[in-house]
Amino acid sequence: MLFIEMPKANENLTEATLDRWLVKEGDAVKPDQSLCDIITDKAKFELPSPGAGVVLKILGPERAVLPVGYVLCVLGESGESIPADLVMKNDAMAAAHRNAATAPSPTPPSTNASTPQPPPSMGVQAVRATPAARRVAREAGVDLAEVAAVLKLSGPVNEKDIKTFLELRKK
Repeated sequence: MLFIEMPKANENLTEATLDRWLVKEGDAVKPDQSLCDIITDKAKFELPSPGAGVVLKILGPERAVLPVGYVLCVLGESGESIPADLVMKNDAMAAAHRNAATAPSPTPPSTNASTPQPPPSMGVQAVRATPAARRVAREAGVDLAEVAAVLKLSGPVNEKDIKTFLELRKK
């Protein structure tokens, strides 16, 4: 049984977006066959299968921002059953990653107690967004929370959402 995880495509990568699946449950795959499209801040690539087998279970939803190490799918032999606790482990990993990403960073000790410190901005980190969307928002000086509110988004903000928001703002 092969557990296909979100890869660590570069040293600083902690999450990536699973864009779309190129296979479905029950499909037989060969070694190096592309399983899905992954998007990071810097690249979009197809994730190849490390071996042959049948796609027993797809665990990663499309357009989801998932942490490195998250089990995206399981390959095995037809009829083989996946571990019962796999979904629970994935959910715990995703929740821990979200909590770490949205936790306010500790403020450094002030050298001058009379200088007021601005409150930490929760806008960019409190909203779920693809790494590419975070980069585009940062470059455009856009608050992801405002994008999500204006476009009434229920899922993660993506690059296309930022561009739509910028077009709306121009009008």
